Amino acid sequence: MSPARFKQLVRRELQGYLRENALDEATFEKLIGRYPASRWDWHSLGRWLAIFGAISMAAGATILARELFAPTLEKLAVLLAIALATSVFFAQRLKARKLEWTGKALELLGGFTLIGLTFTLGIIYSSGSGNWPALLLIDLILLLLATYLLNNLLLLILSLVVFFSWFGGFTGYASGWGAYWFGMNYPLRFLCAALAMIALSLAHYRAEAGLLQRYRGFFKVWLSGGVFFAEMSLWLMSLFGNFGDASNWSYRPGVAVLVFFNLLWAGANALLLTIGVRYDMRMLRGYGATFLLIQAYTLYFWHIAGHLGPVLGLLIGGGSMLWLVVYLEQQRRAGKRP
Repeated sequence: MSPARFKQLVRRELQGYLRENALDEATFEKLIGRYPASRWDWHSLGRWLAIFGAISMAAGATILARELFAPTLEKLAVLLAIALATSVFFAQRLKARKLEWTGKALELLGGFTLIGLTFTLGIIYSSGSGNWPALLLIDLILLLLATYLLNNLLLLILSLVVFFSWFGGFTGYASGWGAYWFGMNYPLRFLCAALAMIALSLAHYRAEAGLLQRYRGFFKVWLSGGVFFAEMSLWLMSLFGNFGDASNWSYRPGVAVLVFFNLLWAGANALLLTIGVRYDMRMLRGYGATFLLIQAYTLYFWHIAGHLGPVLGLLIGGGSMLWLVVYLEQQRRAGKRP
């Protein structure tokens, strides 16, 4: 356990004792002063800076290539291959100097470059099938291999984004594209994939105590990806049901179908909150609380606000949001668990 995490747990316990009157104010101030809270979460800040830095470098390299060279696909493929090899080489050099996150950011840059390279080669050697999801599948396999060979959490996040794009593209491609871009082409497919990903994350968590000990914490990314995919699927099904033909605007789901999916979505988020509180998993608590609020406001604006008129509907919706912000800030200041 990191020192920052240990301090956070001690401060949380002391605040709990103070609320339960097991400690007086003077003793609480004396004890909590020994465990000062860090004003900044440098680890999280560094991670996001690394992600945005890698994206910016990739965009800058692309613009520079267009400025200096005549834009032909063959030249672009060569440049991307060189950029990929260079980013991986310097990433290893930086990691050898203990600059872990800078090295990981360069590896992430290599991941973006790999995607650009495969699509460029796909265009050059296109057979006319238009099967671009196959290129994403190649990227997904290579990125997952690189993720575990390089032990890079950022590449795992990119892999899940590629999986989302590939799975949606593949199911849409296999069924004639249907309603993929709007309705995710049968959202239930994504829900099933999400449940499989959640099961994989639990298996990964167990393996991290032994065989996959080197990759401790990776299960959180798999779990977060699975929960996010499930949330988005249930959100769409709560509004439109599980349809597959977005061009057929005469389609209207029955009331029973929408009630079923809304109850399923609410029950899933209540379960996330329960598990998050029981096992002190802030990520699951955040997902559960956030999407319960999203569901409440979605139902309000979808079914109620229109009948109240634009002025009254927006006043009630906006006012309740502001009240909720004030309430949550008061809870945070009181030291209540988020």
